[in-house]
Amino acid sequence: MGKSVSPPPTPDYVGAAKEQGRQNLTAAQQGAVLSNPNMYTPFGTQTVSYSDPTFDEAGYNTAFSNYNTKVDRNKFYDTVNYGGSGGESDSGRGGSSIEFNNQAYREALRDAGAAPNRADYMKGGGVPTVTQTLTPEAQKTLEAQQRVQYALAGLGEQGISNASNILSTPFVPTSTNIQKEFADYGRAQNTLDTSNLAAMPINAGTRAQDLILQRLQPTMDQGDTSFKQALANQGLAPGTEAYNAAFRNREMSKNDLYNQAALQGINLDMSARQQGYNELMSNAGLYNMALGQDYSQGLSRAQFGNTAQQQQLAQDLTLRGQPLNEIIGLMGGSQIQLPQFAGYQGSQVTPPPTFGATQAQGAADMQAYGVQQAGANATTQGIGSLALAAAMY
Repeated sequence: MGKSVSPPPTPDYVGAAKEQGRQNLTAAQQGAVLSNPNMYTPFGTQTVSYSDPTFDEAGYNTAFSNYNTKVDRNKFYDTVNYGGSGGESDSGRGGSSIEFNNQAYREALRDAGAAPNRADYMKGGGVPTVTQTLTPEAQKTLEAQQRVQYALAGLGEQGISNASNILSTPFVPTSTNIQKEFADYGRAQNTLDTSNLAAMPINAGTRAQDLILQRLQPTMDQGDTSFKQALANQGLAPGTEAYNAAFRNREMSKNDLYNQAALQGINLDMSARQQGYNELMSNAGLYNMALGQDYSQGLSRAQFGNTAQQQQLAQDLTLRGQPLNEIIGLMGGSQIQLPQFAGYQGSQVTPPPTFGATQAQGAADMQAYGVQQAGANATTQGIGSLALAAAMY
C-alpha cells in the first residue's frame, strides 16, 4: 500500500492579519518619526513627541485564561485499562493506569491557535505632539504683537459701536437745494412800444405838416385877399376868362406851396419817428444787456451754489463713512506674525507583506500536498494493478 499523505496545517490567517496590522502601524509610526525631525532655529525650537501605548491588562488576562483553559494539560490525562486474562497487563499485571493523550493535546493546541501576545493588547500610543518653543526675544516680540492686536480689537469694538450709531440714523445731506431758477432771463425786451413815436403820415397835413400849414395858412389867406383886390384893381371881374386864368394860376401856386409844406412835414415826421425808434432800440439794447449781465451773474451764483452743495454733500458722505473706514483700517491692520516652522507631515514606510506571504505559503503547502497526494494515489493504483495481475496467474 502507498504511504498516506497528511494535509498541511491550515495557516493562521487571523494571526497573520493581526501581525500585518501591527507591522503596518509600526511602519507608519516609523515613517512619521523619520519625516518629522526636531527643529532648532534662531527663532526657537520645534520638537515632536509620541504618546506611549497603554496595556489592556484585563483583556489580556481574560484571553490568556481562556487559552490556558483550552490547552490545560490536565484535561488530556486519560485512565487506561490494561487487557489480558485475569485483568493482567502485558507485563503480567492487571489493572489500569493514567496516561497523557498526546494526540488530543496536539489537536487542542492546533484549535486554540497561538497564545495571546502582550503586544496585541497594547492600545493607542504613537499620537504625535508638536511642541514649539520660542526664544526669549521671539517670545517677547510675540507678546508685544498680541498686546497691539488686543488694543486694536478694543478700538475695533468702539468703532463698531460708533458705526452702528451712524448707520442706525438715515442719511440726510446738509443741503439738497440745487438752484435752477436764477436772474430775470425771461424779461428780455423783444417788443418795442411805438405808441409814443411820431405817427406815420396817413393824410397830408398831420403833425409836422399841420404845424407848417398852420404857419402858412394866414399868409395864404392874406395873399388870397390881396390877389383878389389886385384883380379887381385891374378891372377883372369874377367869371371872366382872364379872371379865371389868373385865379387858376393862383391856386396852382398855392397847391405847390401846400405840397411843399406836406413833403417837408412828412420828412420831418419820418425823421422824428426814426430818431424815436433808434432811441427805443438803444434803450432796449441797454436793457437787454443789463438783463444779460444779470443773467450771467445769476448763473454764476447758481453754479457756485451748486458746487458748494456738491462739496457739502461730499463732506457729509466723508463724515458718514469715516467711522466705517476707521473700522476697516483697524480690522485690516497687521496681523500677528509667528516664526514659521515646518508643519507635521506623515510619511509612508512600506511594511513587510506578512499576510500575503502567509497566503502564499498556504497555497504552496496545498500545492505540495496535491502533488504528494497524486503520487500516493498513483502508487496505490500501481500496487493494485500488480496484485490483480498476480491473482490472474
